[in-house]
Amino acid sequence: MQTDVETLPEDRVRLTVEVPAHDVDHAFEHALRDLAKDVRIPGFRKGKVPAKIVLARLGPEAVTEEALRTHLGSWYARAVTQARIEPVDQPDIDWSDPPHEGAPFAFTATVQVAPGATLPEDLELEAPREEVEIPEGAVDGELERLRVAAAELAPLPADTPAGPGHFALIDFTGTLDDKVLKDASVTDYSVEVGAGRLVGELELALPGMKVGETKQVDVTFPADYEPRKVAGRTAQFDLHLKELKERVLPELDDAFAAQVSEHETLDALRAAIEAEVEKALEQVREGRFRGAVMAALGEAAIVDVPQSMVDRRVRDRLEDLQRQLQRRGVSLDAYLRASGRTPQQAVDELRPEAEREVREELALRAYADRYDIRVSDEELEAFIRDEATQTKEDADRAVERLIGNPAGDELREDLRLRAALDHAVAHAKAITPDQAAAREKLWTPGQDAEKAEGGRSALWLPPTAQ
Repeated sequence: MQTDVETLPEDRVRLTVEVPAHDVDHAFEHALRDLAKDVRIPGFRKGKVPAKIVLARLGPEAVTEEALRTHLGSWYARAVTQARIEPVDQPDIDWSDPPHEGAPFAFTATVQVAPGATLPEDLELEAPREEVEIPEGAVDGELERLRVAAAELAPLPADTPAGPGHFALIDFTGTLDDKVLKDASVTDYSVEVGAGRLVGELELALPGMKVGETKQVDVTFPADYEPRKVAGRTAQFDLHLKELKERVLPELDDAFAAQVSEHETLDALRAAIEAEVEKALEQVREGRFRGAVMAALGEAAIVDVPQSMVDRRVRDRLEDLQRQLQRRGVSLDAYLRASGRTPQQAVDELRPEAEREVREELALRAYADRYDIRVSDEELEAFIRDEATQTKEDADRAVERLIGNPAGDELREDLRLRAALDHAVAHAKAITPDQAAAREKLWTPGQDAEKAEGGRSALWLPPTAQ
């Protein structure tokens, strides 16, 4: 698909798009199949009417209208991605001739776009890079984690009262209005005493119990509990302790090292853990440095951030949060009430971060354009095949599904911006956190004016920038 971009005044552009004939034919085929599903003609079962008869019955205008209704949006989305623009409102789409089978289709789309960011001519990026220091006790902590994982559970004497760190095998049955609550009744449930995995009153009742003992416990469900039929009500529980065990940790010696790893000695295992911890810290350090370079680029950019883009980013954040909460069985409203916030307060809290993200993204696009950073078809296909291999998807199908489609174009743009950030990180000057803090103190508002006038840009960030 060919897309030409004409820049108009006031941050508007006009896209002139030519859709290839084979894409037009594909749209007509889909339109006919979709229309045939609902057409009723005597002598044919619903959904089994031949395409030619559907066309004769409904007329070419109806098929054209359906083809445009179902495919014009995706053609426009693909053109937007190819043009590397960020629309901030709905487009005005027009065409002089409707699409016809066997011929290309041309249309124009005029739309308001995000303003382009301007970067200083002599852009120099500086960002703090932390030193890698293994925290005291990190290696010992990992060794202890391995000991816990390799530990065995040994039975305790029957007269031992349950205490923190013990492992209890319990049954509990909940009743409400003399009816057993099936969702609140469990047999042979293993739980660590004091770990907080039980409902509050049951959690408090378990310590001190002995094997064979049964307790009656009243449990009041929270007001926002699911299912709603028991929310805010008090149920009666019978809690029975069946077994009690304690964790027996292995000795920290060479035999332990051979048991939990491929290393034959404890010293070799300790050295391997230290190397892994150092590698993980290095990845964290580099991730923070990338974030700091990205923030520095955003600070360097001169751009009026459109509020519509910020609003969209805030909505995306809220929708992500809502999906995460739904997976836990919690509604967004209940979460906000529990945290003492109104929906508007949540939006206001998200807005500064969303605005920063939009600014940085616009700056990164300007950076990619300045250095003519592109992603070739070969690079895109190689990435798709690599991802397909990792997700165990058929690589050829993944390539066919993405390349030449809007989703593939969006992926190409994402890779282009990722490559642009790689380029910026590779050419940025790393400074120490102390240098960054000192320069932050020396910053004055006048430097913004100097930057806007195209003066030399010395950029830095506080050590906490990520």
